[in-house]
Amino acid sequence: MDYSNDDVGSSGAVATRATRVARRPRPEPEGDDELGEEASEAIPDAATRPKEVKLGHDEDGTKLKWMEILEESAEYDPEIASLLDGVEGNPKAVEDRIRERFDKKKEKVYQEREGSTVPMMVKFDEFKSGNLWIWVESHNAIAEREQPLLDEVFKAWFVLGKLGGFNSENAQVQSNFFEVSNMKYDMDLANGDGDGDVNRCVFHALGEPEYRGKWARCWVDMGSADEMGVDVLINSLITFSKEYFGLKTLVIGGTNIVDDWPVEESEFFVDDAGEMDPMMEMGGRFEPPGLGGGAR
Repeated sequence: MDYSNDDVGSSGAVATRATRVARRPRPEPEGDDELGEEASEAIPDAATRPKEVKLGHDEDGTKLKWMEILEESAEYDPEIASLLDGVEGNPKAVEDRIRERFDKKKEKVYQEREGSTVPMMVKFDEFKSGNLWIWVESHNAIAEREQPLLDEVFKAWFVLGKLGGFNSENAQVQSNFFEVSNMKYDMDLANGDGDGDVNRCVFHALGEPEYRGKWARCWVDMGSADEMGVDVLINSLITFSKEYFGLKTLVIGGTNIVDDWPVEESEFFVDDAGEMDPMMEMGGRFEPPGLGGGAR
């Protein structure tokens, strides 16, 4: 076959172009490096991979403190045990059960308190200011949710007495009732003998209120406070009965008001010789925070 130089040149040029095309590097997709880095970051190694958090535990693997407390309490509290029964340590399930139980009870817990339109009767028995029992009778059995209401009345009354609030010798405002505006307050009279010593008309101690059926009772040592403190308590309980929780009878003094509930059974009992129960000497009486001083 006869090949001319032009043909050879042409075919050589074609071959050269083909070789160049074959050797031309394939263009890499734009952003390949970035995609590669993102892909590698998306698959963490075992060292940096977050640990699986176990139910009822924090990220460090420590059991949640409140769950631990509930589990310990469940050993002796059936109600708490029922909250944990079947939840397999799931704190969310426990929270849901607590909320559900609260929703069922909140209407009873927060129901409006209504007093009684029937006036409370006030009676007096043997009165001993240093060893005084106060008895309260309700129209119905005093439920557990009502007890804190009476507790607060007695304790608030005691705080005022402990601070010397019941001192009829220093009733300057009452004695100047019609001229209270701009009245001059006598600090010498308020402080007692005028030598800076405060006239101490104070309560000494109060026992925790006790309850049985329709009755409640509370022991108090009025110390050197005036009997006006009894008037304050009576007035307070009259209003309490009208507005909050109906009371039938208030008895001041006496030890055998309820036949089957003798005061000798109480940890706050003090006999006629003035010797207190051993429980009293161990701090059984109520003392409000910050006021200090025990039973005297």
